[in-house]
Amino acid sequence: MLNLSMTNKIETNKIDRFDGAYRFLSNFWPSPWVELDGVAYHSVEHAYQAAKTLNLNDRKQFNDGTITAGAAKRIGQSLIIRPDWELVKVYTMTDLVEQKFQDEKLFGLLIETFPFDLIEGNNWHDDFWGDCKCEKHKDIPGLNNLGKILMKIRDR
Repeated sequence: MLNLSMTNKIETNKIDRFDGAYRFLSNFWPSPWVELDGVAYHSVEHAYQAAKTLNLNDRKQFNDGTITAGAAKRIGQSLIIRPDWELVKVYTMTDLVEQKFQDEKLFGLLIETFPFDLIEGNNWHDDFWGDCKCEKHKDIPGLNNLGKILMKIRDR
């Protein structure tokens, strides 16, 4: 069980960083049962980055056991992106995150975050999946699509 009373989350009614006790909410969290097209990946991040390409040889690099989730994200930024990516990326992320939380222990931790808003706060300029709080973006609310996916799964 999470000790939410020891954080400032009670006062703000939100969890706005996926680190510390909430690191399990991050796509970097190990989730080796997450699959994309029948292939298991080490985390949601690995599978999501692999999904950006239709080239099966390019996808193989994301299964290398030495590739961290951070490295997978960097590699994913250099891929030739599939032409329909903008149409399928939210569906893909939703599917992968749903798979991750089929694990009973992780799902239990997710349930314990209720009733807090889940916000993927970051400083790496991601206002699509999260809400960037760097100097440039701090006054621009992010779309927080990852947080919305997590709350939807939790609320089912």
